[in-house]
Amino acid sequence: MHKRYDGLALFSGGLDSILAVKVLQEQGLGVLGLHFLSPFFGKPHKVAHWKRTYGIEVELVDVGEEFVTMLRRPDHGLGKVLNPCVDCKILMLRRARTLLEEYGASFIISGEVLGQRPMSQRRDALNIIRRDAGVKDVLIRPLSAKHLDPTPVEESGLVDRTRLKDFWGRGRKAQLKLAAEYGITE
Repeated sequence: MHKRYDGLALFSGGLDSILAVKVLQEQGLGVLGLHFLSPFFGKPHKVAHWKRTYGIEVELVDVGEEFVTMLRRPDHGLGKVLNPCVDCKILMLRRARTLLEEYGASFIISGEVLGQRPMSQRRDALNIIRRDAGVKDVLIRPLSAKHLDPTPVEESGLVDRTRLKDFWGRGRKAQLKLAAEYGITE
């Protein structure tokens, strides 16, 4: 039996995923970071660091086999350096959805910022990802929430939409300002 959480976050360990978790922790919600591993990405050696430095609990999730299979023919094509951005995000969100019940969680968190990445974070791509991953009813993107339609999670009152962010675009000033507020210096 696993500890129970309110939400499960796609957690790369990068600034956006850290901030997305912190925004919801600030609302008193329990969040577990899911750090995905494949032959091409993942930093399992950083789990203890993230817990100690940011107070974020992280569980490792191996998607190696699924990722390699998807890589052979990504439905949504390849981005820069042959990166299957959209399909990779769909894969991780689908896997996170399968873990909701196991952790007693009600929603999934992603640190995506509308307009930040040209392949996977355009409005149309975010909608495709949400639809194709089958997470429309449980996905929240706290860093850009105020630029996106309210989600069922927000409408239910579980997450306070007024405390979510309105980050947009490729610039990082808003993220760096919020990081400073949280005392994040890395």
